[in-house]
Amino acid sequence: RDPVADSGDAQREAIVDATAELLRCRGAAGLNVTAIMAEAGVSRTAFYRRFETAHDAVVALLDRLLGVMVDTNDDWLAGKVVGRPDIVEPNLVHTGTVLAPHAPLVCAIVDAAGTDEQLRTAWRDRVIQARIDTTEAAIRRDQAAGALRATLDPAATAHALTLMNEALVLEILGRRGGTPEEFARVAAPLWTHVLFADETAPRG
Repeated sequence: RDPVADSGDAQREAIVDATAELLRCRGAAGLNVTAIMAEAGVSRTAFYRRFETAHDAVVALLDRLLGVMVDTNDDWLAGKVVGRPDIVEPNLVHTGTVLAPHAPLVCAIVDAAGTDEQLRTAWRDRVIQARIDTTEAAIRRDQAAGALRATLDPAATAHALTLMNEALVLEILGRRGGTPEEFARVAAPLWTHVLFADETAPRG
């Protein structure tokens, strides 16, 4: 690799790391190019070679988090298995395990987004919507396979379950420092009821 390119990549990552740290410590109010430069230890020229604005650095941070979200995709979301009630809780433990180290940063982003419309829109559009889309696709795939009832609305269901997961990640993993298993114990019955109510209801 080109040493100059390597240096540029390192500076870009340092800027994104600095953006994350500032969001954690100061929220959106403390986020500007000057603060990011100081935290990252880069010059103004180096910053503007890689980003046009502080918001662009935030978008790069969100794209990094989106990559983490992709890593939470279990076999069901990845399309390797058809969903069934017994895999819901293990899948959610997997999700919680991948997200737990990043949960404090997610909390900081969501808190900052409460007062920053641009950040709120970027978070929803780049991270949350991607998760909704992945979940909706999995629901539609299972409906086509006959594993889920046809009356389930894929878009609305995916939207509700994703926002519920976001809230539980923030509360259990981010604010309380809970475990992935605790997150899964709370979320799994809700996912199971919504997706498999017909299959798990008592028959008599």
